[in-house]
Amino acid sequence: MSTKYSLTVQDILEIISSTLLAEMNFQKRMDNLVNGTLANSFIPDVTSISNLEVVLKKIAHMFDVPQKQLSKINIYSMAENIFAFTKGNPKKITFYTSGSTGTPTPSSHFFSDLTQEIYSLAKEFKNRTRIVNLVPRHHIYGFLFSVLLPKALEIPACHKHPMPTPDLVKNFRKGDLIISFPLLWKKLKNTEAKFASDIYGVTSTAPCPPDVILTLRANGLSRMTEVYGSSETSGVGFRHSPTVNYTLFPYWKKEEENSLRRINSAEHDGISYQLQDTLKWKDEYNFIPLRRVDKAIQVAGINVYPSKIEAFFKTLPPVCDCSVRLMRPEEGDRLKIVIIPTPNVSQTDIDSGKTEREISSLASSNLTIYERPKIYTFRTELPISDVGKLTDW
Repeated sequence: MSTKYSLTVQDILEIISSTLLAEMNFQKRMDNLVNGTLANSFIPDVTSISNLEVVLKKIAHMFDVPQKQLSKINIYSMAENIFAFTKGNPKKITFYTSGSTGTPTPSSHFFSDLTQEIYSLAKEFKNRTRIVNLVPRHHIYGFLFSVLLPKALEIPACHKHPMPTPDLVKNFRKGDLIISFPLLWKKLKNTEAKFASDIYGVTSTAPCPPDVILTLRANGLSRMTEVYGSSETSGVGFRHSPTVNYTLFPYWKKEEENSLRRINSAEHDGISYQLQDTLKWKDEYNFIPLRRVDKAIQVAGINVYPSKIEAFFKTLPPVCDCSVRLMRPEEGDRLKIVIIPTPNVSQTDIDSGKTEREISSLASSNLTIYERPKIYTFRTELPISDVGKLTDW
């Protein structure tokens, strides 16, 4: 493998820091941040991260190293130990994503497959002079674009706190490639800040509304690249305009309407993946995602469909938006729902339980016992992760 893409101790340190920061509450994060990251001397303990052993296990699994190499030492020593085991070229890297159960799900990728993707991406951004990253480095998206892509392009990368203010935009400069996600791009659009000339953006993790992209372009952003993929597949395709089809990366081959085979890999003869969306194909290489495949989850051994249940609740007068998930094991074995009430629902009605009783009664009349949530939570916003995806609550 080319040493061009080899991870350094500093790369690994940034990934460890990003992982740990994501597990801290806001106050602990603010107490320990030093120039946007954790100090090299930081030693994680249960006072800063309550589920420390679980998090250390995830970091060890990410790089396939013994967990004992990460215990009771500072994060720089952790990075050195991981580097000593991997020589900067791990065979696989494992990323975690939260599925419908809320339980983090590991997705492993051959390191050579990830560098293969970056080789393709680098051709699309060969005139960039700096990467400004607003995405956590321990997510596959952040890892690819803020750790590997700078190596391919041989340009510097800086990490900024994703605070959607006009000042953030003012600090972007000619030649920058901004790595962000739809929710943050939407917030930057709402600031109405103007971009300097020759600044490119990238968005991924979820669909970005076309009006957001078009408004950002009107405000001076030179180009926006949308990357379609998932934690399981990594990047599948890209486009530079919301009005055109996505183009498959050259290492994918269409098999069926919603399945692809990874080809030309240094590590395997080809792995097939079932995609999470229904795709409309223009030809063998160009497509548009249409809608999410409605996946079933089991409640007491019976298949139910969260998207169908959510669609029902969204028809109810008190409900503006909602999200349905399986309970965590410690919560039970049924469904739970978080609801954003409409503006005309008073806090008094929510606090007294009146709104829940009204909604629950309608659910009992229209849903099966397996489809009815057992826990109702009311919030002003849906719970989202640090890359703007729906998460557990």
